[in-house]
Amino acid sequence: MASTRVCLMVLSLAWPLLGSTRADEVDDYAQTFIDKHKIPGLSLAVVRDGRVVKAAGYGFANLEVHAPATAETAWEIGSITKHFTAQALMLLVEGDKLTLGDTLGQRLPGMPPAWAPLTLRQLLTHTSGLKDWEAAGLLNFRREYTDAEYIALMSPFPLDFKPGEGWSYTNTAYPLLGMVIARVSGKPYDEFVTERIFHPMGMSATRFNYPLEIVPHRASGYVDEGGRLRKGEPLRPRIVEPNGAILSSVLDLAKWARAFEPGALLKRESLVQMTTPVRLNDGRTLASGLGIFATQSRGHRSLLHNGSTPGGFSSVFYHYPEDRLTVFVLCNVDRGDAVNRIATRVASFFVPGLDDEE
Repeated sequence: MASTRVCLMVLSLAWPLLGSTRADEVDDYAQTFIDKHKIPGLSLAVVRDGRVVKAAGYGFANLEVHAPATAETAWEIGSITKHFTAQALMLLVEGDKLTLGDTLGQRLPGMPPAWAPLTLRQLLTHTSGLKDWEAAGLLNFRREYTDAEYIALMSPFPLDFKPGEGWSYTNTAYPLLGMVIARVSGKPYDEFVTERIFHPMGMSATRFNYPLEIVPHRASGYVDEGGRLRKGEPLRPRIVEPNGAILSSVLDLAKWARAFEPGALLKRESLVQMTTPVRLNDGRTLASGLGIFATQSRGHRSLLHNGSTPGGFSSVFYHYPEDRLTVFVLCNVDRGDAVNRIATRVASFFVPGLDDEE
């Protein structure tokens, strides 16, 4: 409860900034960008030194009723959810319930022989070799799967490489991590994340995406088919929740930005583990941390993760630890690298030199 009061106090102090005139360079840039790239709508937020210094919406959250996008609009955040999954596992590590060196065979009895030796760290860092279910095109979004059905669906595929010897982004790993979280914690994955992350961080507008629920300020997603926008796929089986099933607003994600500070959610040691680039068996290091990517650009270290969904949404966050700056961009169409370009450009308005655009 104390952390919730702190979050609300921070946002209330920043509220005059949120209601300031839209005629500034961030607003002009964002509106020009979405017009040029035919993006229906987006929301963005900037957190600097623990304060919300910008939060706004542009365009439309829903084209059918011309509902405007705002800082309170609820968007699908896609694979940014993976970082929540990683945080959930680290909470269990801190509680001495498991270690990142534990194998699937230890934590989930009955695993296929090729999967049993895979470590939780390998699953988190995309170094497990598991075939990506999205690339395989096997998952039916319009039905549910039990844990056993999901495992049976994916287990016939051989590993793409020996665990720890390569890197390949795979959505297949994260449902397995969700099963581990549920088994170790004794609670369904979504309940554990809600109770241990959303509630402590004061994220009252953040939830898991269940299409039949009525969600205030929910945006509609769109896909581009030959230059014409169509409504995105609204359904997804619950088994893939650990991959990308969270709905949130930029205002709620601004509260979550505190989770990058030691002690707000996780200990410093856990945050270091999460943001340290993975080391392969041959000693090479890659930019992949635990449910996050660690990069360097123009002398500035950044932590980030993108998201996109069949529902027609795309998203990104950039966290610049040394600059004490975090930027969130959420929108309702996937235009490739567009959200990244917006986020880095907006970041450069607050810390010059963060962006490659002229």
